[in-house]
Amino acid sequence: METQRIVYLLERYIAALLTEEEKQELALIMHDPDHENLVQAELLRLLQEEGGPAEPGQEQAGRAANWDPVLQRVLSVDKTKDLAPALLRTMPRRWMAAAAIVLILLGGGALYIFTKPAPTAPVAKIPLKSPDSIHPGSNRAVLTLAGGQQIVLDETHNGLLGRQGKTRVIKLDSGRLAYNSGADGKGGGADGNDGSGADAPLYNTITTPRGGQYQVTLPDGTKVWLNAESSLRFPTAFTEKERAVELTGEAYFEVAANKNKPFLVKTGQSNTRVLGTSFNIMAYNDEGPVKTTLLEGAVKIDEGGRSALLQPGEQGIFNSGSITTKTVNIRAVIAWKDGYYFFDRTPVQSVMRQIARWYNVDIVYKGAMPKDEIVGRIPRSAYVSDVLHIMELIGIHFKIEGRTIIVTPE
Repeated sequence: METQRIVYLLERYIAALLTEEEKQELALIMHDPDHENLVQAELLRLLQEEGGPAEPGQEQAGRAANWDPVLQRVLSVDKTKDLAPALLRTMPRRWMAAAAIVLILLGGGALYIFTKPAPTAPVAKIPLKSPDSIHPGSNRAVLTLAGGQQIVLDETHNGLLGRQGKTRVIKLDSGRLAYNSGADGKGGGADGNDGSGADAPLYNTITTPRGGQYQVTLPDGTKVWLNAESSLRFPTAFTEKERAVELTGEAYFEVAANKNKPFLVKTGQSNTRVLGTSFNIMAYNDEGPVKTTLLEGAVKIDEGGRSALLQPGEQGIFNSGSITTKTVNIRAVIAWKDGYYFFDRTPVQSVMRQIARWYNVDIVYKGAMPKDEIVGRIPRSAYVSDVLHIMELIGIHFKIEGRTIIVTPE
């Protein structure tokens, strides 16, 4: 009965039909963190129903524009003032902006924006370039072989790219890079052959630029997804006691099990040791501490004599010589690998850094830094203009000059 009551109040809230008593009741509900998930889910459902699905053939940008009336009404000052002012002032900051969450659909994804006080005037649109001006990223990478030769993977043919010692380097039809030391051409690792031999290993490096991502299967069968502006250095045959690779940027690993040879990821600040598991490491220089997040199995992380053993769902954070662990939202951490961004109370500055890497743009701030936080999901296939347009609706302003996005004062 409690759920039905909350749904009833939210429906009347969207329709601007709340009585004074109902406004007080809804304000109390929104202040209660126990109801947060339900309120969010129902608000998003109601806003989606009111905004309506895109018409067949309707362009993405046009679809977003059709949501504007709904968004403007939810964000309106008058609507905010209707909610009991005394109670509204005591609400958690996440419920400001008309004590609601704003939804926009972008090609199957959703963005929820909150923690921004409601604007004092209708939000004005600013002119942005056409959606075609700045494209989202794609599968792009450069492979540097042991001898220094560079291969632009997104421009080269599928099939055998060359040999590194006894290992064949193959670009598969899927666009993925694979290292095969066997005779069947299907990639190493499946039969336990890790390419070991008497010869010293050769080292290759795969590097993604801004606006690029790529997948590679290592000689032992380990699969690696590289995010934008990242690199992975690895041997073409794992002949040592540990299967060691070096990472900068961000990557998701699905490590092939081998109890006799632990897998080691070096980031320059930390080491992550595993036997066979799935985990994500973010080691961008501009993102602060190195973060290792475990999905399955177990990993040991260490740095400067300190170490920690992670359990699934935990994240280890290296910061100024210390290691801390915490439980995190795994969906948010690995969303980039699955084709979207999942923000979980992410500061605007962090969002903009991710935009810079994926859309290959520069970010410039003029005036005070926005203090907003964003929660939600955005497909990485969305045009940057769509993403910026949504953020404008809560009063964050942008100007695009070439490949530079300028965040301007309100």
